[in-house]
Amino acid sequence: MHRTAQQNDVLIDGLTRRFERQKPAVDYMAEHFGVGPVADFGCGNGIPLAYQADRHPDLFFVGVDHSTDILNRNLARDRANVLLVTADLASRTFPDDSLGSAVFNRSLHEVYSLFGEAGLKQAVTAARNALHPGGRVLVYENAVPSRDRVALRIVTDEVRELFTRFIRDYSVRPVPWTQKTPDTVVLQEDDALEFLTKYRDPDWESEMREVHFLYSLEEWDAVLASCGLEKVAVRRFDDRQILATDGVEPGWEIADFKHVLVYRRPA
Repeated sequence: MHRTAQQNDVLIDGLTRRFERQKPAVDYMAEHFGVGPVADFGCGNGIPLAYQADRHPDLFFVGVDHSTDILNRNLARDRANVLLVTADLASRTFPDDSLGSAVFNRSLHEVYSLFGEAGLKQAVTAARNALHPGGRVLVYENAVPSRDRVALRIVTDEVRELFTRFIRDYSVRPVPWTQKTPDTVVLQEDDALEFLTKYRDPDWESEMREVHFLYSLEEWDAVLASCGLEKVAVRRFDDRQILATDGVEPGWEIADFKHVLVYRRPA
């Protein structure tokens, strides 16, 4: 998503403070690095990239992002074992059989938001082709827990107005909902989670064009398999700090939805 320099600075500050919660997932991805260079596709602010480069000085990392502006603020830019490259994720940035690992750390949902499923598959396939046989694709993303209908009790006028704005402004897909009681709405769980991960974000305009919840685990598997990858492992992580629940009471137990998906290019 396009953000101003000031918005990027605010985003980096917030993500740096929250990174402690994400370290277990980042460490788990590192356990599955293949032999050879590691490309971080959509490296953005570089917080995880800098962390990995410091922890693995024997590995060479390439951070790829389409935004020159944010790469200029990338926190890994001064590491000796890091090269930053400006490129679209779906482009052929690397020669075939040149990488040991391809990391998509919360970047594929942004590709999908801009270019749909076709663009997402193009990005994953380009990464897959750049891997050595047996090389790993490591995806850290949300998985849709369900599309069952759930209830949200909205207890303040401010959040009620924000929900109305969300229904009006969210452009990725229509959000069907019903009014159960004067203070309770019913909608699909994936749509409810979209609202709960967006309504306190200061960059409202960008968030209304971005989808956080694309696929269930089964759907992720089908998409990644269609890109020529084999599943190695999947692990769920508790990393729900993006949720906000002030002024609203979810009527269901929200499961951990962050997952690391480990796939490989067949040998």
